[in-house]
Formats: sequence, C-alpha cells, structure tokens
Amino acid sequence: MTTTETAKSYSRKVTLRGGDVIKIRHLEQTDCDKLQDFFLHIPEEDRFFLRDDVTNPKVICQWTENIDHSRALPLVAIEGERIIGEGAVVRRQGKARSHVAEIRLAVVPIWRNRGVGTEIIRSLCEVASQAGFDAVLFELIEFGQSEAILAAEEMGFVRVGRLDGGARDRDGHLHDLITLAIPLGQYWAQY
Repeated sequence: MTTTETAKSYSRKVTLRGGDVIKIRHLEQTDCDKLQDFFLHIPEEDRFFLRDDVTNPKVICQWTENIDHSRALPLVAIEGERIIGEGAVVRRQGKARSHVAEIRLAVVPIWRNRGVGTEIIRSLCEVASQAGFDAVLFELIEFGQSEAILAAEEMGFVRVGRLDGGARDRDGHLHDLITLAIPLGQYWAQY
C-alpha cells in the first residue's frame, strides 16, 4: 500500500474510557471549517507551542486543500460532526532521515484525559507503520504536556533525549523539551 493510500483509507471507531465513541479518520479537503473551529478551542497557551499559526484561516485551508501525503499523513478525531483531536505523521527531511517520522498532536481540553490523545497516537503509529516508517519520534514540552508524555510511554515510547530549556513559553520562560521514540515494523505489529 502506498503512503497516499494508507492515509486516504484510514478510518476506525474507538470506544474511549467512559464509553464515548469517536471516529479517527484521515483529514479531508472538506474539513477546513471544522479544523479552524477545532484550533480556536485549543487554549492560546497551548497553541503557542505549535509550529504553525493555526489561528490563520489561510494556513488551515492550505493544510486541507493541499494535503501532501508524501510529507504528512494527517488524522482527525471526530465526535458527532466536530473535530476534537488532530494529529499528523510528518516525514523527516533529508534522505538519511526519511525513514523516521515525527508525530504531532492536539486535543481540545474538554476531551483530554479521556483517551482521545492515546487513540490518536496509536492510530498515527499504525499509519506510520503501514506507510513503511521504521520509527516515530514525538517531541513534547515536559511542563504542561506531562499527560501526553505518560500516555506515549504507556504505549511503548521511550525517552531518548532531553533538551534543557529547549522551548520558550509566551512569557519567555524556558521549559525542557522531551524527545520520545518508538520503533515500528515487527515491534509495532506485536503491540
């Protein structure tokens, strides 16, 4: 299966802790408005750590209208008709690193600590494995993202690095950046 086929065909229903049922599926071109609304429900202090200005409608529409599956495999978590979580497997740049992916993730606060992030991480790793990646990296800010770090570690991710002061918050305070990794391939198939 090609990387594009992997991303375009991904869809599964998940029952969360507490019994809520959500759907995790690939990002579609028609998701622009839903994705914009989703990011407006992410607190400003969390959006600050994201790599792009997700409050800019042009950025979000660019993401949905021009999905480059050779670069990123985006997924969304849906409850009813609303996006409640978003994540992507992103191919690292350069031929020497292209077999390793990074994952990025965001979940609206009301759905945090209910298993949404864990299920998105699981889905991203599944998509990355199907797309032929050998491993996945996940960078998180230790302060404020400790629940995501714990969820990733419970899935088998291991800490492979810490960069003291690797992130600066909007007030200028430094925070440690934690890098976690998980091998895929045969290891992931057993998981």
